[in-house]
Amino acid sequence: MFLYSTKYFIWQDCLGRGGYGQVYQVKHKLLNQPFAVKIVPFNEKALREAKAISDLNHPHIVRCFSVWVEDSGYPWDSTYDSSSSSQSTSDSSGKLLYIQMEPCDRKTLREWIDEMNERRSQRDSERREKSLTIAQQIFSAVEYIHSKKLIHRDLKPSNIMFGQDGKVKIGDFGLVTDETDDSGELMKRTLNKGTLTYMAPEQVTSPYDRKVDIFPLGLIYFELLWKISTYHERNGVSCQHYSELVMSSSFIC
Repeated sequence: MFLYSTKYFIWQDCLGRGGYGQVYQVKHKLLNQPFAVKIVPFNEKALREAKAISDLNHPHIVRCFSVWVEDSGYPWDSTYDSSSSSQSTSDSSGKLLYIQMEPCDRKTLREWIDEMNERRSQRDSERREKSLTIAQQIFSAVEYIHSKKLIHRDLKPSNIMFGQDGKVKIGDFGLVTDETDDSGELMKRTLNKGTLTYMAPEQVTSPYDRKVDIFPLGLIYFELLWKISTYHERNGVSCQHYSELVMSSSFIC
């Protein structure tokens, strides 16, 4: 892994922005190759993500090539809004963490599923075949993550991308944690930052292990195979799961 800085890249499109920071499509000036660079406030959470993905090398996980830290500010981006990446951190240095990753398609698995649901003429057998291939790739990646004693904790269709080769790539390791770390702070962070729709019940009510990643896999598998025609129908499934989470936590003494 090599050290880099923003000066080595031509900054192109902004692929996404939010409370987590921003992701840009870039081109390396010397290598003349495309990459994606994720930029987040430099803090414990961001550093945990960077350390985790830098050690992962799997065909169905977004590959990390380099990580570096620079002073805050986007002098090359006039559209940057510092409020979009504001986070509560224990580090007041004001520095930014840059994570250089392999480029992926803009379309996520969430959008792929929605497209499949809208195609009325598509045969069920065709969708099933494609979905099984995608599911196998996701399962393989999660098995690898667990072999490294890590828990992803935020598996959902919008965090699963497609590489330039069309293969599935699991990304967004912002909530990743070491399986051996059972501190209460990690559980609190998951509750506040995770996605309730895909959250295993034990993440809310009790200590947990890698099995919390299996629960969202089941939901994703269901969405891949079963055509949910409307947002109302999908939201109904989400609301039912949310109610079960609330009820299960309410009866814990």
